[in-house]
Amino acid sequence: MRLFLAAALTAAIFVASPASAQTVSIRNPAAFVATLKAMGYEPGALSNVDTSPEVDIKVNGFGTTLRLVGCTAAADCKYMTLVASYSDVVDPPAAWLQKMNDEFDLLRIGINDKKQLYMFGAYVVEGLPRSELKRIFDYWAADTSSIGSEAIEGGYTTGE
Repeated sequence: MRLFLAAALTAAIFVASPASAQTVSIRNPAAFVATLKAMGYEPGALSNVDTSPEVDIKVNGFGTTLRLVGCTAAADCKYMTLVASYSDVVDPPAAWLQKMNDEFDLLRIGINDKKQLYMFGAYVVEGLPRSELKRIFDYWAADTSSIGSEAIEGGYTTGE
């Protein structure tokens, strides 16, 4: 009986494996973009392939640049970064930026070269299940929305 139960449990694990075996790999940037497409993120064209491959995607409607970093010969990338800018939040006060950095401790909030508010996050995703990559994107979307709301409430938007 114990042998039967052990065999049944082993069989159940192997039957369940294909669904959980869909893991994320950023070793091949083009294959990773195909994964993003398969997940429904509608990535744009891959650019900067020879240095730090990047692609523009929309995460819950918010434009984001996804960059693969730490690559060797345009492959075997180590982590990804997400960057988004708010074109309607220009030159917000330094104290407010510090408050946002304190509140959103897993992100970096700052001002880009156009004096627009931006947010940045870095994530190690190699080998994660696709569901965890989706979760990272869900958190990113929630944070972009929250920071945007904070900017509106603080009166830091230009109204564009």
